[in-house]
Amino acid sequence: MINLKLLLIFAAGLALDGLILPAFFGFKESFLSLLILVMPVLYMGSTGRLIAYGIVFALISESWRGLNFGDMAIPFLFTAAVINLIQHFLDIKYAYLIALMSVMSVYIFLFFYAHGSINMAYFDPVIGLTMILEALILVFVFNVIFNKQTDYVS
Repeated sequence: MINLKLLLIFAAGLALDGLILPAFFGFKESFLSLLILVMPVLYMGSTGRLIAYGIVFALISESWRGLNFGDMAIPFLFTAAVINLIQHFLDIKYAYLIALMSVMSVYIFLFFYAHGSINMAYFDPVIGLTMILEALILVFVFNVIFNKQTDYVS
């Protein structure tokens, strides 16, 4: 059942990020699909099954965007490894911390995506606040879909 829920969240996020948000609001590039790649690993832990889903979702997102094979899957693997290391040392269970960690994870993803460099335009406060808002909305969606009643995630 988790598989179907994650697939529906990913499909809705990909449609929002690629079709609906650019058409209605003029967003040229949103980080919603990147947040959706990272959020299950942060929300439910870095299990092998969730990382496999993330790789499949990254490959689907690559083909949707017309990117080369592995352009998103390989940075996702590095980001998942960093998230796994961080989760071993820190107890990140509250929803607002998950939202902030997901934004930080997107920046880590972008670092690996750009082969060790990052575009400084991504540190614009508007982009950062948009990512935080998208992450909080995603945490809310995950709480509703996976029936969590508190702000404590696990």
